[in-house]
Amino acid sequence: MRLNTHTRTPNPKNSHFIQILFLICAILIYSIFGLLSFACFYYAHSFIGGISIILIPVLLTAIILIHIKDIEKAYIEIKDNKIYVVDYYWGVKKEQCFSFFDITSAEICIGYSHKVKGYRLSFAGIQYIVFRKDNKYLFKIIYLPETEEIFKQYL
Repeated sequence: MRLNTHTRTPNPKNSHFIQILFLICAILIYSIFGLLSFACFYYAHSFIGGISIILIPVLLTAIILIHIKDIEKAYIEIKDNKIYVVDYYWGVKKEQCFSFFDITSAEICIGYSHKVKGYRLSFAGIQYIVFRKDNKYLFKIIYLPETEEIFKQYL
């Protein structure tokens, strides 16, 4: 059984309408930086200033997209008595393997809590189940009815 770490399992897709609205907003935001860059090139005669203003949204977008893709790809796979945890950090895959017997306690924490390590969603009251061995952090998974049912014995 495979469960997404940060979203429902099957991952819900956005409608075409939402994607078009997002694209329109992105074009409007990028056009503001384009106008600022043009002003630097034309009025201030600053080539470096114009290039740096163009680089700001490009770099921020790249960083945000890397984080979003890492969050989308993270999952937990349960096979027999083993739990395989696969996380991605800056596009690099990190795998861990735990036994169900390693888990000594579990706690439900809000997403912005410092008890939840690594990437996490911290808006709209999203909660995670944090699993521990004694006081050592093992892994986390989003708190949903399906995950609560699977890990009920630890809560």
